[in-house]
This record gives sequence, C-alpha cells and structure tokens, in this order.
Amino acid sequence: MNKIKLSLLVILFSFLSAFTLHKFYVGVFQIDYFKEKKAVQITARLFIDDLEKALYKKHNKHIYITTKDEIAEANTLIANYLSEKLKIKINNKSQSLQFLTKEQEDNIVICYLKIPFKDNIKDLEITNTVLSDIFKEQQNLVHLNLNSNKKTLLFTNTETNQKLKYK
Repeated sequence: MNKIKLSLLVILFSFLSAFTLHKFYVGVFQIDYFKEKKAVQITARLFIDDLEKALYKKHNKHIYITTKDEIAEANTLIANYLSEKLKIKINNKSQSLQFLTKEQEDNIVICYLKIPFKDNIKDLEITNTVLSDIFKEQQNLVHLNLNSNKKTLLFTNTETNQKLKYK
C-alpha cells in the first residue's frame, strides 16, 4: 500500500511540476544608430505586468497599459520611468530619451524611443536598471548596432553600467 501511495505521489508531483510556470524577469533593448536619420533609435521590450508593477510601486496607481482602462498619463509615466532607469551617455555627454510611442505584442509592451544625434559615436556608456528595482532577478539584454558594429550586453542587479569605445 505504501508503494502505491508513494508512486501516486511521485506521479502527481511530476504532473503538477510540469505545469508550473517559471517567471522570467528579462527586458530586451535594441539600440541602433542611423547617421542618415541623425538619431539613435531605441526599442524596449518589457513584460506588461512587470512594467505595471514598477509603475504602481512608484506612483501608487494602476496604469492598465494597452487596455481600454489605460490611464491618460500612461505614456508620460512610462517615458519618465524609462528615462530614469535607462541612462545613455554618448561621447561623455548625457543624452535625453524622447519617448515616441508604444504598442502591444502578446503580453509584451514595445516602447519606441530616440535620441537625436548627428555626430560620430566615439564612446557609449549605458546604465540600465529598468525593472531591477522591482525584481532582483531582472536581466536586461541590450543589442547594439552602432557604427556597423554589433554587440550584446547583459545588465543585472550587480552589473548596471557598461562602457564601449568605438574607432
């Protein structure tokens, strides 16, 4: 009888663990420099519920991103949050992010930003703490395409700032 109970328990545990969700805390950023457009373009892909949680913690209000109940100042709150948590210096000068728009893709919000910039990029410094104030496991991948050089950087709670030099 004990073997039967143990077998059933093992089967039940295996069955239930197969359906448990593992939450990933990851943001994906794409940064491209287009000299002909005189702009650095940034695309940020974040889980909607994670961003809503961060904004709720900061402002104590529900934002309801990309729903019919989205609050009127949602874009402003998102823009301010991203500007606070994503800092970019080009050629040792801090840059201001301009929030353009956002869209939804499944449970992801895609935010489009830009930095007007017409000179050659000689060095780049990125500080990325997006969502790491909410989730200690947060990881942010930044894919760069600058001066025809492609590179991917990983930002974590302990690795929040990275510098690159270009020729």
